[in-house]
Amino acid sequence: MSQDPLLQPFQLKHLTLKNRIMTTSHEPAYPEDGMPKERYRAYHEERAKGGIALSMTAGSAAVAKDSPPVFNNILAYKDEVVPYIQDLTDSCHEHGCAVMIQLTHLGRRTTWNKGDWLPSVSSSKHREPAHRAFPKLIEDWDIERIINDFADAAQRMQAGGMDGIELQVYGHLLDLTALIPSRTVFVSHWRC
Repeated sequence: MSQDPLLQPFQLKHLTLKNRIMTTSHEPAYPEDGMPKERYRAYHEERAKGGIALSMTAGSAAVAKDSPPVFNNILAYKDEVVPYIQDLTDSCHEHGCAVMIQLTHLGRRTTWNKGDWLPSVSSSKHREPAHRAFPKLIEDWDIERIINDFADAAQRMQAGGMDGIELQVYGHLLDLTALIPSRTVFVSHWRC
């Protein structure tokens, strides 16, 4: 066994990674109809074949209908995503590679004329500069619904065999950078 620290196993909560090499979350825009079909699966499987220990998928998968994808993202709010996620994770697991997904609610970082044409929501009504949306001020019932949307999306990913999730918490609806200095939250191996 190599003594190179990069090639040594790494413990991430309850998940043991075979080395310290990973791909970070990004969206190659390969989903079809919001699903990570064959091309998306093959994209991540090739990295697993190459020996990485962790493949972070999605550059963020949408957890709710009012968070329409801007970059052809995975629609984690749809039940039909589960078998595609299962195919992806099974393919990577065959090569000893763990798989996680980044989940988000884009908040005002999206636009109203995508997906189901629902208004975006945010903690303020200020226009978002990149996508130019004027968001609806979030209400208590929206907050409760979106919390449930995150939980439902996480359960779909768990049902699809994912080893964990990453929550996108900066620049989107859950902008918690003041509370979480690392700007990323990993939920690994579903034992938290």
